[in-house]
Amino acid sequence: MAVFGRLARLARVVDLDDQVEACRRVFASDTRWTVVRGSDLEDGASQGLPRWSRHVGDPVLASNLTRRVDFALFMVEAVDDDALVREAPAIVGRLTPSALAHAEEVPA
Repeated sequence: MAVFGRLARLARVVDLDDQVEACRRVFASDTRWTVVRGSDLEDGASQGLPRWSRHVGDPVLASNLTRRVDFALFMVEAVDDDALVREAPAIVGRLTPSALAHAEEVPA
């Protein structure tokens, strides 16, 4: 079990390193890009377009949960939203406790 645990941690570090490198390349490019920082995903009916913030530590994101269908909805909306070009918004489900508590502070 100890060996498996070490290998699993190593695999996550490698995955994280790959993600960091991919983002570095995207951020450095001259193309129109949006990198969406997701939360934990859950199944279920749509709650509507997720709430988002530019800052990962924003209290609106504390619930750290988004419906899968709403993550996809946000990705589709982001394609046409010029306000999100060259941004890396973090998202959370629209009806999560933290999103509801901070609804007036976050873009729709």
